[in-house]
Amino acid sequence: MASRIRRTEQTRPERGGAARKRPEGMIMSISQRTVDAYLGQGILTATLVVETGLHIGAGNDEIQIGGIDNPVVKTPQGDPYVPGSSIKGKLRFLMEWAFGKVRANGDGKVWGWTSDDVSPGDPILRIFGTAAKKEAWLEGPTRLLVRDAMLDGEWRERALSSGGELTEIKTEVTIDRIAGKALDGVGARQTERVPPGARFSFEAAFRVFSVGGDHGADDLKCLAWTIQGFDLLEQDALGGSGSRGYGRVRFADLALKGPASEEKLDNIRKGHAFGTDAPPSEILAAVRRAFGADEPAQ
Repeated sequence: MASRIRRTEQTRPERGGAARKRPEGMIMSISQRTVDAYLGQGILTATLVVETGLHIGAGNDEIQIGGIDNPVVKTPQGDPYVPGSSIKGKLRFLMEWAFGKVRANGDGKVWGWTSDDVSPGDPILRIFGTAAKKEAWLEGPTRLLVRDAMLDGEWRERALSSGGELTEIKTEVTIDRIAGKALDGVGARQTERVPPGARFSFEAAFRVFSVGGDHGADDLKCLAWTIQGFDLLEQDALGGSGSRGYGRVRFADLALKGPASEEKLDNIRKGHAFGTDAPPSEILAAVRRAFGADEPAQ
């Protein structure tokens, strides 16, 4: 990375009018919000390990006698997979709450749905993109691209050769609130799940741009926050029925390959409080090394 990172400190008004200190490196001036250089791409890789049964539904337009009520999404060959949209969508949900970027009107729409949500340097809009008009958001395209996670070939072969299946069927019932047993007259429902222990190959790309002459400083911070987001996801759930025990996953052997180096992240990404002013210093230092960026002057 030929460009070097600079850090600046600025203030911006709160919505109530009081000024507060902007996070270091964030851009305030509208004239400095445009992309001036593309600096490269970092590739995140991991093995997505299913800890408890995972259900990402495919929909079921046909009613079949004895069929499954809620099948999982599969490839044309019949193998389950984890859509990149499911991973990215859950990451965005968790990080919007972590940053306090939830629309105040309670409509449930994604942050950045309209131009009213847009403010300079917004990390959520940098990472995940926005539907706002291009005149309102000048800081470039979505940074995070999440690929579909395909079933690990070795795990697939072991499961089939041992007589197992690639999915399992879980039967659930509605509980009678008085009797404490299955409610009479309401049939059991069958949900297809990816079983615990299944492994998928995870990959995501993160594009880094220089915006307003910052030499990529803000985007590298956003990448560090994204890495921390995987810890949030591991503490929550992926897919449906997470409140009933489904969807606990783990990102094993998470690594970042950048233009300058490859960084192993498992030992540095966990156990940090999520700070909205700056990501954890250990994670940010690894991101900078991957992109060959100098540490900022103190």
